[in-house]
Amino acid sequence: MIARQQRPYQAQAFWFRKKVRRYLLSWLRQGGKTTTLADQSLQEMMEVPGRLVTFASASLGIGGEMIEKEAKSWGELMAGLRDLASKQNMRLVGVETRDDRGDAAKELPADLPWSDLAGIMERNRFELKLWHSNSVCSRTKVIAANLSTCRGWSGSVKLDEAAFVRDLSVLLAEIEPFVSTDPTFNLIMATTPPDDYGHFAYELMAEENGVEEWEVKPEGNWYRNRMGLWVHRVTVDDAYAAGRKCYDADTGAAQTPDENRAISLNREGWDRSNRLLRPKVGTSMVSPMAVDAAMQRGRHGLAVAGDLASGDLEKVVSQIGDGKITVGVDLATTTSKKSNPTALAICERRGMVYHFPLVWWWKTSNPEETQQKLQQILQALKAAGKNVRGTGVDASNERFFSTNLRTRMRSLRLGFVHLILKGSRTNYRGEDITVQSYLGNLTANAFEDGQVAIPQNRYLSDDIARKKKDGSGFSANVGPNGEHADTLDAIEIALSLQAKGAGSAQAEALPVGEVCQSMNAGGNRFRSGLKNPLLRKVRSLFKFNS
Repeated sequence: MIARQQRPYQAQAFWFRKKVRRYLLSWLRQGGKTTTLADQSLQEMMEVPGRLVTFASASLGIGGEMIEKEAKSWGELMAGLRDLASKQNMRLVGVETRDDRGDAAKELPADLPWSDLAGIMERNRFELKLWHSNSVCSRTKVIAANLSTCRGWSGSVKLDEAAFVRDLSVLLAEIEPFVSTDPTFNLIMATTPPDDYGHFAYELMAEENGVEEWEVKPEGNWYRNRMGLWVHRVTVDDAYAAGRKCYDADTGAAQTPDENRAISLNREGWDRSNRLLRPKVGTSMVSPMAVDAAMQRGRHGLAVAGDLASGDLEKVVSQIGDGKITVGVDLATTTSKKSNPTALAICERRGMVYHFPLVWWWKTSNPEETQQKLQQILQALKAAGKNVRGTGVDASNERFFSTNLRTRMRSLRLGFVHLILKGSRTNYRGEDITVQSYLGNLTANAFEDGQVAIPQNRYLSDDIARKKKDGSGFSANVGPNGEHADTLDAIEIALSLQAKGAGSAQAEALPVGEVCQSMNAGGNRFRSGLKNPLLRKVRSLFKFNS
């Protein structure tokens, strides 16, 4: 059993692994995260002979001074861990591994300079070995936390400074499967908030109901996030109540947290690192706070993946009143060798708020399925006598299919379909900008002004967070399954049709041309250079004449 003296909040986090296999420590900086995770690793090695613990630190992946600081921290930790192990009649040593399996290793001297240890850690060759006998040992492998190293992880995982891992959401998707192979394995993460409010870490740290104010407790506060993951929150005020001191940067005099903040050169940074407050700046097109608030307003709406269940459409229609209704559709394309979904969003304006009773997404290679789904929505709205003012479709990459979709909806008397070209330019109040920038800014402003209500849904929240500010425009990261902010694109289109005088939503005459060679020139063969992956499916639905 670990005999190191722990503060109340450290003891909470240390023993919680006996109850729950996965959780996140959302702690203030310098609150003892690394020490607590290291103590957990040692305890687990003591309890399970032969156990491998992977201690993955984002600091090692950053390089430079961060590696040196990490090495110095572990150099100090090892002395205490050795003492704890010796009290249990076990021997703990640090080793430099010689190969990826750790079979051949060189034992490190107890007085190894931390600068030498930094070089070993930079090469991901540092391990702690706890010998239970002459033939049985448990190991903690200390490595950089990144996608290139994670495929070799196994056993229990301690992920330190998770918020500073690049592509954190993808990394977690990669490592969860092997943690699930053994019921005794665990995944325990620890972090301080990053300086970008668009980082995925804020989704991990957000309480499921949006609570942001907490009672000060020396043991910290436990809650579940929107994904169902347990989170342990410890601020500087909780740590101060638990006995952690604050000191003046100049005189070294003891201070209260408020006194310490008052002399900080960067109070917003202090608030983020010590009170875990989100920063006011970031790269997300829409701030997570605005998304959370929009989901609270629209919590009764539906967010659906795949096919609608029985009764879903009736529920959506029942939530719609007499307001102006628009529908936005973002058609699937192929991005970075991954197929992204088609997304559809229904928007109704009620006073100054744009309500989205349905956000729907699906994957298909069959254009007929997309046409049928849109037709299903428009027919249901028409049958209910709703005030549908238009449908917008992103035609930027799917011009031919979009044009035929418009023709079909018109033939069925289901209203006019506006074709949106995001790469084209428009004039907004005398400024010449791209339609994509116009739609992004229009939508971001509506969210930040509290004028949007969308369904509560984890996928939807994550997908919205994918779109970032990129110079004067916006761009979206591709998720592990091809997600590309498609739902937000559908929301943007529906919202733009609601906007008064939305020049970006006007219909345009698109040059479609022929997709097949003339029958007289060889007949019924697709022209070279066509990139639309749906054309081969569309070909069977329409006749091409020479």
